[in-house]
Amino acid sequence: MSVRKVLIVDDEPSVRFVLARTCERVGVPSEEAGSAEEARQRLSRQASEGPIGLVLLDIRLPGDDGLSLLGEITARPHAPFVVMMTAEDTMRSAVEAMKRGAADYLGKPFDLERVERIVRDLAVGPEEPPETRAGREEPEEGAGSGTELTISDLLIGRSPAMVEVFKEIGRVARTEMTSLLMGESGTGKELVARAIHANSARSRGPFVTVNMAAVPRDLMESELYGHEKGSFTGAVDRRPGKFELASGGTLFLDEIGEMPVELQAKLLRVLQEREVDRVGGSRPLPVDVRIVAATNADLAQAVEEGRFRRDLYYRLAVVPLRLPPLRERQGDVILLARHFAAKYGEQLKGRRVTVAREAEALLLSHTWPGNVRELQNVLQRAILKIPGTRLSARDLAEMVPSSAPESGLSRLVDRILDGPPPAEGRYVAALASVEAPLFSGALLRTKGNQLRAAELLGMNRNTLRERMRALGMKAK
Repeated sequence: MSVRKVLIVDDEPSVRFVLARTCERVGVPSEEAGSAEEARQRLSRQASEGPIGLVLLDIRLPGDDGLSLLGEITARPHAPFVVMMTAEDTMRSAVEAMKRGAADYLGKPFDLERVERIVRDLAVGPEEPPETRAGREEPEEGAGSGTELTISDLLIGRSPAMVEVFKEIGRVARTEMTSLLMGESGTGKELVARAIHANSARSRGPFVTVNMAAVPRDLMESELYGHEKGSFTGAVDRRPGKFELASGGTLFLDEIGEMPVELQAKLLRVLQEREVDRVGGSRPLPVDVRIVAATNADLAQAVEEGRFRRDLYYRLAVVPLRLPPLRERQGDVILLARHFAAKYGEQLKGRRVTVAREAEALLLSHTWPGNVRELQNVLQRAILKIPGTRLSARDLAEMVPSSAPESGLSRLVDRILDGPPPAEGRYVAALASVEAPLFSGALLRTKGNQLRAAELLGMNRNTLRERMRALGMKAK
């Protein structure tokens, strides 16, 4: 084991100071650079001054941006790990950073305990950095390698849970690995699948969707693999299947848990052999597709109950990705509501619609069992009905179910205890579901004054700010 230096690249001296002190507490030496050019100079001198094992790199730098420098660093032989830092926790920056080879992604202001863990994990290790860090292949130009993401306005969130999803999209998009997206209805599984495709080397190819729950059982084989003329009653022409139509691109198999057991063996063979047999065909046809599957069911439980093949499950879940329900990312509710208000205001009224503070508090009090889709539909209906351009709590009252606190809390507890276990654990998920509306309500009563809100709640102002940041709420 050895300790390698950390290079801190940020144009703000105060940020460099805090990170340098954090490295010092962990017992790891550090160097500082205020620009991309200075970072290049320090990296070029590391042969004589000692190896750099980790670069903490800000995305916004004078001159060249951090993402350009990231690509240069990860292309070097024996490249150090790179962790990107940004004050803009957006899908675009997180996906692009991971796509270009970043080891992790940190939003500002920092959780210094997490920074310490990253430094321990990445700057302390074997004498030689892993070979797998060197010589990463970049996506082909024009094939998902640009920074523009055409669907970035549809996946919105700053909560820690969503930032993890954005990071995973970037990691997965660089590969050809099969992915299984898991999450409740309305959490955006198809949007994530499209984001993976849009950021992959297959982005110029087709994105084809099959909803297994919507295809009749007796037509599913033909739908997926195609059929020859006369192969069954009604087959008046030769027809290519979805696998063929998706050639060179991505095939999204939605609600994969609805596939009948008797058809799962053929899908497994197609995934293994990368060729399909049309119904009534005499020879296999090679297919070149990337598979992304999705389910709102517990497939692991379905495997145990014999309703889903174990070997197919493992073939699909090479990279499993869980999408959090909206109740676990309540810090994103207001962000989403404002986005939908602006979007549907322009569409339905020709002008931007705003959401009143008391309306935001009402939105935060709801647990959103239908997730983002339910929130989207509520905002769309409310904007259609209001005469003006400001949504009030009264405008939303009929559409957002209200209930006594006891019954609402009971339903929340039942949903968390009876549903699939959240990635962060049931206790943390329950706490987050209660804290966000509590903080929002306190801030509403104190007209946004955090000091008075903290006093009202009987807590320290710094603690309030830290919890708000952890929940993805804007703490100004």
